[in-house]
Amino acid sequence: MKDTIVSTARLFPPILTGIFAGAGLGSVLHLNDMHWLFAMLICAGLALALHRYVRVARGLMTAGTVVALLFVVAHSSVRTAALLGVGIVFWLVLRAVHRHLQARRSTSRPVQQPTLSTPAQAVPGQPTPQQANLLDDRVHCARFSFDSIVGMAETKNRLLNAARDVLTHPEQARNGILLSGEPGNGKTMFAEALAGELGIPFFSISYQDIASKWINETPERVKAAFAQATRLGHAIFFIDEIDGFIKSRNDQPHSMDRDLCNTMLTEITRLRHGATGTILIAATNDLGRLDGAAIREGRFDFKVEIPPPDTPAREAILRRSVGKALGPNALSIPVLRSLAARWAGFSVARLAAIGPQLADMRREGLFGNGQVSFETAMQAMRRIQGSKGQLPENVKAIEAIIMPDGSRDQLKRLSMRLRHVHRMEQLGGALPRGVLFYGPPGTGKTLAALALAKSSGWAFLKTTGAELLHSHTTWDRLYRQAKDLRPCIVFVDEGDDVLSDRRMSGVAPVTNRILASIDGADGRVPDVLVIAATNHPEALDPAVLRGGRLEQKIRFDVPSRESLSAYIRAQLKLKAGDTFAISRQTVECVITGLEGCSIADADAALQRIVDEAAAQHIESGATTITTADVHAALSTLDVSIG
Repeated sequence: MKDTIVSTARLFPPILTGIFAGAGLGSVLHLNDMHWLFAMLICAGLALALHRYVRVARGLMTAGTVVALLFVVAHSSVRTAALLGVGIVFWLVLRAVHRHLQARRSTSRPVQQPTLSTPAQAVPGQPTPQQANLLDDRVHCARFSFDSIVGMAETKNRLLNAARDVLTHPEQARNGILLSGEPGNGKTMFAEALAGELGIPFFSISYQDIASKWINETPERVKAAFAQATRLGHAIFFIDEIDGFIKSRNDQPHSMDRDLCNTMLTEITRLRHGATGTILIAATNDLGRLDGAAIREGRFDFKVEIPPPDTPAREAILRRSVGKALGPNALSIPVLRSLAARWAGFSVARLAAIGPQLADMRREGLFGNGQVSFETAMQAMRRIQGSKGQLPENVKAIEAIIMPDGSRDQLKRLSMRLRHVHRMEQLGGALPRGVLFYGPPGTGKTLAALALAKSSGWAFLKTTGAELLHSHTTWDRLYRQAKDLRPCIVFVDEGDDVLSDRRMSGVAPVTNRILASIDGADGRVPDVLVIAATNHPEALDPAVLRGGRLEQKIRFDVPSRESLSAYIRAQLKLKAGDTFAISRQTVECVITGLEGCSIADADAALQRIVDEAAAQHIESGATTITTADVHAALSTLDVSIG
């Protein structure tokens, strides 16, 4: 009833505007009473047409109506104003009751049920199949129209044009709108909003509404649903999750699935040729799962992808979600715009979850009662995502990694930029699109990537060149996962396997795919940083190293004698603990033996020294690490002792 009153009240501004315009025209042209009446009727009709098809006219007419009513009230007596208000309310109520009764009559018509091949005796206490086929509760007036959806103009126009084509040209037998897109982007919402925009009933079903445990009853329920949709006349018949009804028959499906698919295809064709004005809309998350015969032209003539919300829609969703949970001024305009820009590609459902998540964080005391900061909103999104990728525990800090001082400074500066990306953008700065870690094996490139992810709070995904070569879809899956976990670091170890010079490489298609993702040829994705590591930078394709791709280079090298000496002393003290004693001469022997080695080799050698000492302790009870233990350990690791 409320929906009917609201939809009826929308007609009042254009009618009143048309009457006022006709009255003004008659007064200017000095028309007689009869011509004056005709002028008001013609202007009212034109106003109704403008109100229906021109969006700007709706707002102007509403504003004009409010001004006119205020003018009348201000220049009339209290009694006249009261009579005017009572008259308006009485007219709206009568009109709303009339439309409500019409809607009830159109949805309460009994549907002739087909004969079912089920047992003749009904089970006591259970509804019969004929009773189960009634879907009156699935028919209702749309709760909103396209006015409730901010942005997405192209999608709304395509849907509206397709629906009007079906309604105005039924003799052409064009029908069927197939909606596709990622889950959570609002396919059902768009279908219902289309019904609200056209002012027609909305009849929706899903597989769960139709499926039955009785053999052959599910196809009969499908027939009953289509019969009910046909009886509605001008209405939208929406089938959600249609891939449950028309699974591909090329995959040797079960006979019941095949029968259901055949029934659905037959009913779709029959609905199209019935020319009843019923608009068929179906939705799926994966077009590849549908039977090819079902989605061809002649069954679904209009295919519309429902993309993730655009920038105006993202801003509206965030403003509404956060405002409802924390108040209308909880998000400042700069933070709102920055969040909307970097969360491009996220679904409506994920963006709408931000407000409740922030409310939970405030109750936990994670931030105060002021405005939500950019960093707090990013923490809320990380909670919603529920994952930081493949970041292990006990990751070293950047300061603990043995590397050249200049390279460490670059890494720390990059970490700072990742942490304060919002402030960087406000000052006109930007993040690099890709980073190259290069240097000898074992110098800490992987550790540095992990430390960078930990210090910046970004998610971390790791792969190797060999894994990317295993399947041509591996990179696409990995990058799609990174976009879902944003902000995220994608680390490609042994990158020269897939990024080598394409003139001498047999994996150029994989290289091209990676480069297209990095430089944004498929659409720039914010907050995804690709880091590649290699021991042979000279082997990389020149296009990999240019600006806009792996544009920042950080060198890794074996540690200097001073850095290595301090590292060995600290690690020996940690590993030996209170169990083993070690002389200064033995420590110097270890330092001399490992000079010029990488950190990875040094770690392996130190562990081997402790292993030798532990073996000696078990055999003889010795509690001292000797030079003999050092020589025995290093000899097994191909490290020479001077």
